[in-house]
Amino acid sequence: MSPQNILELHAPAKINLSLEILYRRDDGFHELKTVMQELAFGDLLHMAEMPEGHLKLYCDDPVLPTGKENLAFQAASLLRDHYAPTRGASLTLYKRIPVAAGLGGGSSDAAAVLKGLNKLWKLNLQLEPLQELAAELGSDVPFFLHGKTALAAGRGERIAPLPTLPPIPVLLISLPGQVLSTALVYRSLRWDKIKSGENTGNLIWLLTEGWERIKDKNDWVPQLYHFMINDLETGAFALAGNLSSLKEELQQMGLMPLLSGSGPTFFALCPDSDKLRAMGDELSAKGYRVILTTFAQESGVRNQDAE
Repeated sequence: MSPQNILELHAPAKINLSLEILYRRDDGFHELKTVMQELAFGDLLHMAEMPEGHLKLYCDDPVLPTGKENLAFQAASLLRDHYAPTRGASLTLYKRIPVAAGLGGGSSDAAAVLKGLNKLWKLNLQLEPLQELAAELGSDVPFFLHGKTALAAGRGERIAPLPTLPPIPVLLISLPGQVLSTALVYRSLRWDKIKSGENTGNLIWLLTEGWERIKDKNDWVPQLYHFMINDLETGAFALAGNLSSLKEELQQMGLMPLLSGSGPTFFALCPDSDKLRAMGDELSAKGYRVILTTFAQESGVRNQDAE
């Protein structure tokens, strides 16, 4: 495999700055609106061409499947079957995003494969056909084709880009080994605890119009916290009471945690990265899994040039 023919792709994690559930649809999905934010932290993908339509996925995490059960492999198969039936690729996934953590790892990998193979196979597809394939793969995949900061609506397939936020520090906190089923979280929703659904609209106003009024960077996070919400916390806490306890513990430390997606990972924002790092060290010493990162500023695909 010649280094000149290898593409290197960053597949970023995401958090949900807001996630509001509007109602359950007739097709079984939930109508939602969510402001999603890419993070600088993420997985790494290498890909190179293979002959005669062969697809092969390798992963440095032996627990993950590398065949049709893997969303990145499904993305490669879908793109090949629709637009390049004679092309093949070898994909190597270096997994860093925790699995089933509410951080969109599998969806991000799938979107990175769509973008990367579009370039590797010289298909020159525009965003719209890639978006259609992404929607077939899963609700979060379309967001990662756009990236940075965006509103997702419907079941997550309708994307509207928002102004890019500055590189605000983020601390991710979770219990090692704990996973939650997204489907079970949705089934466990407490509709009586879900509010009006107005926070996301207010957050969008802040990002599109109100942001210019914030002069001091230390005011960014408090302004965001006014409108941040996750309706899925009600379902996640019903399934795993220790998550509610963890949130209380984080609040007692002075953090303002919010669950990302369907969990079980919490995130906390702070303009002071040193303060977040110190809190992360304290939580890590208690046995929690912590990751310190920032909001993403850019993402992309690049050739890995030979020396």
